[in-house]
Amino acid sequence: MSHPSTRALRPGTGTATRRRTRLAALALAVSAVSASGATLLAAPANAATAGVVEQMITIQDHQNHHSLASSDGEGSRIVARGYQDASTSFWISNKPGDRVDFARNVNGTERVLEMDTRDGRSTQFIHWWAGDNQQWTLESAAQGGTYLHNAKGNGCLTYHGLDREVTVEGCDGSMSQRFDLVGSGTGPGPGPVTSDQQRFLDRLNAVRAQYGKAPVRLNSTLSQAAKCNADQMDQRRVSGHFCNSSAIAAGLGYTGRGFGEIAFYGPTNIDAAVDGWTNSPGHLGIMIGDYNEVGLARTGAASWNADFSTR
Repeated sequence: MSHPSTRALRPGTGTATRRRTRLAALALAVSAVSASGATLLAAPANAATAGVVEQMITIQDHQNHHSLASSDGEGSRIVARGYQDASTSFWISNKPGDRVDFARNVNGTERVLEMDTRDGRSTQFIHWWAGDNQQWTLESAAQGGTYLHNAKGNGCLTYHGLDREVTVEGCDGSMSQRFDLVGSGTGPGPGPVTSDQQRFLDRLNAVRAQYGKAPVRLNSTLSQAAKCNADQMDQRRVSGHFCNSSAIAAGLGYTGRGFGEIAFYGPTNIDAAVDGWTNSPGHLGIMIGDYNEVGLARTGAASWNADFSTR
């Protein structure tokens, strides 16, 4: 059986209420479609960074899409994680000499991703002081992705696996040194809208119109936040709420009032997912709630997650 799932946060509180109902399983399968709504920032081939616009991003290894993360503590190591939240969100900013840095504000203190000069290899999250080891140049990889060269010694950021520290190693052109800089939608413009997202929006707004509710618009940051839970359901093969999607959206720079989430593992096309949601009072209540923005994510053949909020 497939299990659609809902989550609604009451404005002004952090309390989540969950309601689940059971729907019949759907047997047909279709190919996977990415629905994160995220924008990949392309690095110029000559490593110049003049085209980089300051925005919030995640840094993901090119092959597995694991996100680089740090805890808030001074000197904490940079580790690859299989989720996205505030710890995986960095501001990318232009610096002199065709360089960039990756920063987060922690309780009023700006901290950046740097190569630890004590061994010239480890990475850490530490206060900003504009040293060469805290700055990076970007180079597009011909096979896809971007090399991140540390400005002190020109070594390349290197991925070593899930939940392991990333390091700076000699540049060898390997897959482990290729990363994607994934924009949250807070920069120059939103990512492309997928056919699933557009169909979902059309059907959602048709349902809302039946209840006298104003239409909502797609938001790429909400779609990116929704991707975490879609990924988790796909891995677990069950509906549920396994990510703090509202915190992920906030970490990506989204500021909204109220938050709702509907999740469904089982349907293999967006129409079947919407049919299941609209036939469930709990899900329908969120779909016609007092929201004006929505994001949809799909992972694999049968994992769907939609996040709602208001700005």
